Amino acid sequence: MTMLLDWPGSPIHVVGMGIEIGALSPTARAALEQAECIIGATAHLAAFPTVTGEKIPYPSPMSGLRNLLCAHAGQRIALLASGDPLFYGIGQTLLRDLSPEHLVFHPNVSSLQAAFARLGRPWQQARLLSLHGRPLATLRTALQGGQLYALLTDRENSPIAIARLLVDAGFGESALWVAENLGMPGERFRAFQATELAAATMEFSPLNVVIVETHGPGGVLPEFPGIPDERFSTGAEPGKGLLSKREVRLTILSLLAPRAGEVGWDVGAGCGGVSVEWARWNALGDVYAIECHPDRLEHLGINRERFGVVANLHIVSGRAPAVLVDLPDPAAVFIGGSSGSLREMLDTVWTRLLPGGRLVASAVTEDSRVELHSFVGDREAEWTELSIARSERLAGQRVMRPYLPVLLMKLEKPR
Repeated sequence: MTMLLDWPGSPIHVVGMGIEIGALSPTARAALEQAECIIGATAHLAAFPTVTGEKIPYPSPMSGLRNLLCAHAGQRIALLASGDPLFYGIGQTLLRDLSPEHLVFHPNVSSLQAAFARLGRPWQQARLLSLHGRPLATLRTALQGGQLYALLTDRENSPIAIARLLVDAGFGESALWVAENLGMPGERFRAFQATELAAATMEFSPLNVVIVETHGPGGVLPEFPGIPDERFSTGAEPGKGLLSKREVRLTILSLLAPRAGEVGWDVGAGCGGVSVEWARWNALGDVYAIECHPDRLEHLGINRERFGVVANLHIVSGRAPAVLVDLPDPAAVFIGGSSGSLREMLDTVWTRLLPGGRLVASAVTEDSRVELHSFVGDREAEWTELSIARSERLAGQRVMRPYLPVLLMKLEKPR
């Protein structure tokens, strides 16, 4: 972890330029006029020809900014940024190196604020997502019908690519508004329908933001916990294969009780039923799915992409417990597969589990049930047995086909 700088000088002023470059508040302009060193993008620096401070372009790559600041420590420094520096801006980078008392932020009108102003729509209920430098599949984790979205884009995640994803997700009737070059001479603001834009070949300025209002039947991506089994890729008949059944999966997740910011392990993840739902409904946590079987790993990867959990579901190829050595200590663990070494797995995981953490394990065979009871011993655990039956047709009649009972054990580690 990078150490915070012991900053010796006066606070650094971080000035948001806004949509109309140079339209600054009196305090922001005073900070620039008093600065001895001004760091910014070339276009932003050129907007202040009369400011007397030394003008220095941002380093490339941006990782050199820390050293650049240190080289000018003791001077009055101002940094130029786009829009609001604390909204997907340089503020996050600066706060890795400097404590808040060494920074003064001067926010301005962001591109998303300006885009909604052009549209003339309130945006307090819009979901804000950045696709800048992120896989487009991450949008899949957020898409729901009848919602308003504000999207920051890049060259790869273009308006057309977004429209194609919407069509693929069953939201082809969605409305999209593309705002380009906001506040500049070449500004454009255009409206499209997703199906129309998905088939287009037009080009857009790289400086664009997209507003989306979802319409259409949807039904491709889940909007509530309990993804139908047949939606997962398993290599077998839909709904079959090495996958925890939906009823069992939901009980497992309720026992794990995932929390934001936590690390979780799914040991013996199979095709990813538990780990995919875990990562999808706890987007601010990190889930490590451990699996050693090549075919299952392939389908685990397909499901990770299909449901958009590419940012926080990490696939670990290897055999536990040996492969667990390099993983961060977990706050919650589910053991769904052990390849005959359940007791060794339980002992290893219990040692690594953080204080207050939750361990959940499943057993179907009598041997694994015995090992679970032996591991728990006199400790107070929560036991749940699920017996599930689903309807099928037999000779034209409905029958309930039972599945093997599943025993679930939950044990919390003392703090």
